[in-house]
Amino acid sequence: MRELRAWLIVAWRLVRYLSYRLGIGARPNFLEIYPELIVFFDRILKWPKRLRVECAEHCPRSGPAVFAGNHFAKDDPFMMYRAIHRVCEGAYFVRYMMRDDFFAGLGGILKSRFLDLDGLLRLLGALPISRGRVQLKQLKPFIALLREQAGFLMYPGRSRSRTGVFIEYREGIEEPGGVTFLVAQAQRNRPDLRVAIVPMARTQNMATKKSAVVFGPPVYLPHDADRAAQRELDFRLIGLMGDLVEINVTHIVAGTVYLHCLHGRGEALRIDALDQAVGSAIEQLPDRHIDPAALSDRRGQLEATVDYFANSHLIVRCSDSITPIVDAVLVSPPHDTTYRSANPIKYAVNQILHLSDVVDAIERAASLYGVR
Repeated sequence: MRELRAWLIVAWRLVRYLSYRLGIGARPNFLEIYPELIVFFDRILKWPKRLRVECAEHCPRSGPAVFAGNHFAKDDPFMMYRAIHRVCEGAYFVRYMMRDDFFAGLGGILKSRFLDLDGLLRLLGALPISRGRVQLKQLKPFIALLREQAGFLMYPGRSRSRTGVFIEYREGIEEPGGVTFLVAQAQRNRPDLRVAIVPMARTQNMATKKSAVVFGPPVYLPHDADRAAQRELDFRLIGLMGDLVEINVTHIVAGTVYLHCLHGRGEALRIDALDQAVGSAIEQLPDRHIDPAALSDRRGQLEATVDYFANSHLIVRCSDSITPIVDAVLVSPPHDTTYRSANPIKYAVNQILHLSDVVDAIERAASLYGVR
C-alpha cells in the first residue's frame, strides 16, 4: 500500500510537470515529495539490491556539511544522495551541485517541449553552475545552505572520469575544484559555524553492476586558514577520497590479466591459479576497503568477472582456463564515453591505478601463482 501510494503521488506530480511544460499549469514542487520519490526510484533503479553503504558512521546526520565525491557515471548524484538518505533515514536532506548544461547534448524527447532533463533535475534538488564561467550568484545558494545548517554534494574532480581513473584531469581541468572556498565563505564572520567536509567514493563492480558508497571521516577547515591552506586541504581531500575506493574481484582479475599481457604473454591462465592469486592479493590488503563478496563468494565473483570480460571479447573462456586477447587488452581507446565499453579491463585497472599498494599486491600474487 505504501509503495502504491508513492507511485500515485509521483505519477500525479509528473502529470503536473507535463502541464507546466505545456504552459497550462504552475511549476510543481518535487522537493516536498522526496519520501515518495525515494520509494519510486528504489523500485525502478533497484537501489536496495545494487547499492551498499560502508562506513556509515562517518556520515553526518545533521548540521552543515559538504559531501565530496568522485564522479564516473551520470547517476552518481542520485546514487550518492540515496546513500546519504539511507544512512540518515531521510532525516537529512541535501542538495547536489550539477553543471547547468549537463544534458545539453541530448535530443529527442529528453530535451523537448514536453521535457527538459536539466530543468527537471533542478526541480529534484540540483543546484546549477556553469563550467568554466561560474558566477557568484551560482555559488551563493551553496554558501547559504551551509549557513542554514544544511548540506550539499559536489564533485571536486569537476567532471566525470571517462577512462576510469579516479580523478581525470584533462584540457581545461588541471586541479581540483574549490571545496574549501565555499566552506571558507560560509564560515566567514561565523565563529560558531563549523562545516564538515565529508570525503566519499562510489565504486561499481563492473561485472555485477553493484555499487558501494564508502564514507570517510570528516575533515574541517580552520577559520583562520589562508588561501594556501585552503588549497592544501583541497588537494589532500582528493587523496582521502581516493583511499575510499573499494577493491573488488573484477579489479584484481583485470590487473592480473593486464599485467600478463603487458609482459607479452598470451598463453592461457588457469582459472584455479587465478582464483588463488585473487585470494593472495586480498590477503595483502588488510587496510583497504574490500568488497565483502570478494571474501564470502570469491569464486562466484571470479566466474562473473571472467564471463563479463569474455562477453566483452577481451578473453576467450575455456572450461578451466582463459586466454587473453593481448592486442585487445592493451589497446588504448579514445578518451571519451566509449572507453569503458571498448576496453573494460583497462578501465577497471585505471580505477585502482592510484593505489600503489594494491598494484604491488596484484603483481606479487600474479608472480607467486604463475599467472604473470
